[in-house]
Amino acid sequence: MSIRYRLVFRQEKNNRLKMKINNVALTISLAVILTGCVPHASNRNITTIEVVKPAIGQSATAYMGDPIITSATGFKTDVLELGAANGALSSIAAGTYCSEGNGIYRNYHNPQAVALKNLYGQIGNYVDYVSYDAAKNEISPPNGTSYTASEISIKHVPDGLCRVSNSLVKTIEYNGNAGGVMKFTYREFANDMARAAFTTDFSVDS
Repeated sequence: MSIRYRLVFRQEKNNRLKMKINNVALTISLAVILTGCVPHASNRNITTIEVVKPAIGQSATAYMGDPIITSATGFKTDVLELGAANGALSSIAAGTYCSEGNGIYRNYHNPQAVALKNLYGQIGNYVDYVSYDAAKNEISPPNGTSYTASEISIKHVPDGLCRVSNSLVKTIEYNGNAGGVMKFTYREFANDMARAAFTTDFSVDS
């Protein structure tokens, strides 16, 4: 299966590229891979989808080296983008934590995202979820400890993308315009690691 888009480009100052995606012509193709199930699945019925940013009909501005198109497999849900935090009785790894309902947010990519410590500061157990109190804007591991927004970076995204554990992230990066030729690079990432064998450079006449 493939998704095909027409990319409408406009070169601007400072080597900036203005782009709009339409679904009319067939210029650049991104492969779509819908695979896998979600680890530690909850009781919810989860349907994964291929999400492409920017969406069809939306515009985006990219500077040299920026991705102009990004696609990944996952599901749309309420997510928290958390920074790392380390306390006396727990620590939290940075990452995306996806809502499972009832204020519970799970990190599907790191089964040891949250370390629970004893009174001596030694790690006794790991879990992959936290609780979020929206009213207080606080994060709580399941051992009675909590972190305020001054102790951990908290970004609440009501309509975010929760990537499944085996999702490939595919990007097309803009690499500048030379002599009327716009240069791009296609890349794939698995578990946040680049798949070098799939990296491809290509160009389009402007």
